[in-house]
Amino acid sequence: MGETLMRKWLLGDFGLEVVELTPVAYGADVAAQVWKASTATNVYAVKWSGAGTNTGHQLAAFLADSGLAGVPELIRTTEGGLWSVHAKKRLTITPWIDGLRAAETGLTDEQWSEYGELLRRVHDAEPPHRLRDALPKHSHIDARTPAIADEVARRLETPVGEVAEELAAVWAQYEHVITDLRTNRPPRPDGPRVVCHGDPHLGNVLVDRGLHLIDWDDVIYAPREQDLMFMLGGMGDVGPTTPAQQNAFLTGYGPHTLDQDAIHYYRHVRAFEDVIGWAHQALTGPEETYALAVVKGILSHGLAALAVSAER
Repeated sequence: MGETLMRKWLLGDFGLEVVELTPVAYGADVAAQVWKASTATNVYAVKWSGAGTNTGHQLAAFLADSGLAGVPELIRTTEGGLWSVHAKKRLTITPWIDGLRAAETGLTDEQWSEYGELLRRVHDAEPPHRLRDALPKHSHIDARTPAIADEVARRLETPVGEVAEELAAVWAQYEHVITDLRTNRPPRPDGPRVVCHGDPHLGNVLVDRGLHLIDWDDVIYAPREQDLMFMLGGMGDVGPTTPAQQNAFLTGYGPHTLDQDAIHYYRHVRAFEDVIGWAHQALTGPEETYALAVVKGILSHGLAALAVSAER
């Protein structure tokens, strides 16, 4: 999608006359494109994405409008909407946060406590019943993962290229883990549901003078363990890496008795999504070699290894 067309959309949809537009690399979400857009007076983050659901942006707007610090506001369209749509993808705008991703900088113990407080405020939020009832109850990524898993398996029957051949070898080495993830899912938890971000790892946290939780595409109404799972091991550099960091987060988060069965369920689900998603990217691009390395890490010592080891 060209710069000229994006400038036209920003002017027509949001009334923003952009003087500088710069593409920004955006993590693992191959369905999204992100730009830094400057006007004569302000700087914005622009995202054009086909991922997630509309309710995620509605919830993020509710939280920001309610004054929840750490959730960026959504800039309204000229007609008062939260997004516009082009080619079946949502175009959303937030103020530009001039900070670094926590996945790159890490967090101090004090910041881990601050992040625990932020996530607790998200979980304790009480949106209007109409919005709450519209929130997804199940992961849209999880729903489409089995079909992608079948495609990956077919491609690996006759791998083409060095990366695919190496991935096929990895698939064979960890066949027992992959089979477990595909066929041995734990029972779905039935505990109390709260507003969950759905993907609160450090790749979605920006750090400047405070912490900012971004990318609300995967919002879900679920037991809070859906989010807390990310803070309890197996996430590498995008989660706590020491007991002190984990304790700092939990101290900031405050009192809650963890449902270990729910943690196990969401860990298992996420491990399956990640293994299959990154394997598919290793086969189809972009950054095939990097995606292959991620798959290896998840299976050998990351979330998948942790999920399956709990069952043995």
